[in-house]
Amino acid sequence: MASLIDQVPLAALLADWQSGHASSAELIARFRQANQMAQLPEKYGIVLEGILERIESASLFTEESCSFSKKDLADALQHWLSKASHYQAQA
Repeated sequence: MASLIDQVPLAALLADWQSGHASSAELIARFRQANQMAQLPEKYGIVLEGILERIESASLFTEESCSFSKKDLADALQHWLSKASHYQAQA
């Protein structure tokens, strides 16, 4: 069974977001869609929503006034993506 969490497009989108070539709204929508389609356990959705809510909050402020580091948020999303993909590979 192929993984519903396709790391390659999401990782590319994440890299584009970090470099400023993709919007936070697009990133958030795609990760939410991937989570929903993958039908992962509830804890994955809870963790993902926490990260995505911080990204939404950060997008409302300039980098200088925001307490969330874009790099830290990207690292958290990459970690979530890795864990979700690993879970699906084990299922």
